[in-house]
Amino acid sequence: MTPEEQKIVRRCRAILLDFDGPVCSAFAGYPAPQVARDMLARSREAGVPISEDASTETDPMEVLRYLFEVAPERHPESERMLREAEVISVAQASPTPGAVNFMEACKETGRTLVVVSNNSAESVVSFLEAHGLTKLVKGVFGRSQTSPELMKPNPYLLGIALKEVSYEPIDCLMVGDSATDIEAAKAIGVPVVGYANKTGKGDHFRHLGSDVITESMDDIAYQIRATKLHRKLDVNPNEKEA
Repeated sequence: MTPEEQKIVRRCRAILLDFDGPVCSAFAGYPAPQVARDMLARSREAGVPISEDASTETDPMEVLRYLFEVAPERHPESERMLREAEVISVAQASPTPGAVNFMEACKETGRTLVVVSNNSAESVVSFLEAHGLTKLVKGVFGRSQTSPELMKPNPYLLGIALKEVSYEPIDCLMVGDSATDIEAAKAIGVPVVGYANKTGKGDHFRHLGSDVITESMDDIAYQIRATKLHRKLDVNPNEKEA
């Protein structure tokens, strides 16, 4: 990281962390393309019209959006299919290298950590519990079960997360590995770290305006540990100090 990027990471008081990528591979046990195919096949069997373009979609989130558009009355069932697939999948997932180190660094330095994800809250909680990580996270904000339109890049999830941490956007930091994370953070004024875990992502994230680029969760952990928050910064900004 450049010195300016280091400053951006070190000054944050709360962190909004994406799940799929920075924490684990959410579709490790049930590959995303297979989940997408299964969702489409089951919907087709139920009489939902599937377009030729949609039939080749490999992203379950995009499939969920599509099914919501063409068969909104079946959304509870579409959401249930994806939610169950995610829970099955994360049962076989392992933490991303450096993820636990990063989460522990947040705890050790007095920073509030919440997970903000387009994955279901159930799958996130299931993974955190399985790996003994719940104590490191203050809250989990997964996708809305009623409207996939509220998933990132819509800043809706980040907005409710900000209310939970009780800090101004500029005092927080979003860590994510997708364009939707960066777009949502920029839309709501939260500085963002683009976790470039694949070749070419760094340049793309930089083009989107990511404030910080890193290829390592350990790198972010190191910068977090470089600055431990003072006691006065741990006080809820909406409360007066005694």
